[in-house]
Amino acid sequence: MLKRPVLVMLAAVLAAALASACGQGGTSASGKDGVFTYAVGDEPETFNPGLQDGHTDPVTELVFRGLTGHDANNKIVPALAESWEVAEDGKSYTFKLRSGVTWHDGKPFTSEDVEFTIETVRDAGADAPLSRNFEMVKEVATPDANTVRLELDEPFAPMLGALSMGMLPKHVLAGKKITDAEFGRNPIGTGPFKISTYKHGQYAELAAFDRYYEGEPGLRKIVIKYVPDDSARLIQLNGGEVDGAFVRPKQVEQVKGHRLEEYPTADYRAIGFNMKKPVFADARVRKAMNHALDRKAIVDSVVMGYGAPAKGPLDMSEFAAAEGFTFDPAKVESLMEEAGYAKNGDGLWVKDGKTVSFELTTFAEDSLRVAMLNVAATQLKKQGFDVKPAPRSADWVRKHWGDLDAAVVGWGTPYDPDSSVYGVFHSDEAIGDGGSNLGSYSNEEADKALEKGRSTLDPAERKTAYTDFQKALQDDPPFAWIAYLKAVNAVPENLAGPRQRTMGHHGYGFFWNAQTWRYE
Repeated sequence: MLKRPVLVMLAAVLAAALASACGQGGTSASGKDGVFTYAVGDEPETFNPGLQDGHTDPVTELVFRGLTGHDANNKIVPALAESWEVAEDGKSYTFKLRSGVTWHDGKPFTSEDVEFTIETVRDAGADAPLSRNFEMVKEVATPDANTVRLELDEPFAPMLGALSMGMLPKHVLAGKKITDAEFGRNPIGTGPFKISTYKHGQYAELAAFDRYYEGEPGLRKIVIKYVPDDSARLIQLNGGEVDGAFVRPKQVEQVKGHRLEEYPTADYRAIGFNMKKPVFADARVRKAMNHALDRKAIVDSVVMGYGAPAKGPLDMSEFAAAEGFTFDPAKVESLMEEAGYAKNGDGLWVKDGKTVSFELTTFAEDSLRVAMLNVAATQLKKQGFDVKPAPRSADWVRKHWGDLDAAVVGWGTPYDPDSSVYGVFHSDEAIGDGGSNLGSYSNEEADKALEKGRSTLDPAERKTAYTDFQKALQDDPPFAWIAYLKAVNAVPENLAGPRQRTMGHHGYGFFWNAQTWRYE
């Protein structure tokens, strides 16, 4: 028989092992101790908000705060700035900062941090995609520790929304590049949770920040676990290894013992064309491919009703005006014949001895995108396009964005339209120049409309600008639009606090009010 001291020692070892397991993904029992472990498929390259492009992942969302934030209706509200004044000409912004805010390391948050953040991101150029939001800032003045004044060369309508980007700590990053890898892995912010442990490819563990300016969070700890494989996430969810998870539409009915949170998103899926490839040079061909897609069939069979057919990049915006493309085989025929193509014996469109041949790829780990790819490829082939499906690993795809023929891509934010479209479609934002325009799309009319949309303060003029932009994309489509998605998250039945609002790409934004969550 075991002696009592040995039993005590074994109990201690088992307790330590259980604590370790919770730290690396947790169990459903962890919820009783104020811990929420959440499995998600996407791991960002960095947690530095200045290096992200409008798609703030859960960790960055929990660790950082901007001068402004967004409420349940995605309207701009105070955050680190408690109030502001905007000059009538839109060229001057004065912010009053909250007093008593501290960074996670205890240092005070001041106007110098705001000045450092804006100037650092602005001057980073291609290293920081969001530098485009601060290029017009000619001066940042800091009259005192709690006051910041921005002077602009020209009006910038999305400025208040742009300042929801997380502020950066000057005392940590001064003298370093904004791309500093250590800060990107272990950042210091002013948000409701702070990173305690991060293991690349595994998980990020965040502890509640007891000096958060809105009050101590209701949860003690949040663990974000990276599980790229959709099936593995479901297994871990149902097996109690994680408390919550992002689930795919096909998995909804397989979720056991959890409450499902279903949110609308501005997140669309589309086939993005590489405009550098000669096969996509003729807009009539790209328009024909748009008419070759039966979006409703894809939504019904792949998205399983958790979404809607897409018309363009702003369907979920108050500026939505896209006409969209109907499924119309007759229109495919007329456009292709007008472009000089004829069908060969295999039923493929041919011109000068060449078919409309291209490889279509996407992230192999993303089952929804792969399913969309396969169905879309089948539909396109049926209409005469020589599509070669080729899903590849996410790492491979990200390293070869500029060389791909075409890919099933995704984008979309629920905020100001500029954040959804400028970086993706303006010619100055081409991927070769460090931007997010993955297909190197270039359209003069679209550029003019995008520039007008961000530089005018008049709501009616902005509406006209974004209507013109969407018309330019209708006439010269950079994408073959597929669908908008709904985000579905499974959470414990006793988790109180998650509040619905329209989410962004990958369903990001789920943790927007996580500081209020608690177990009942």
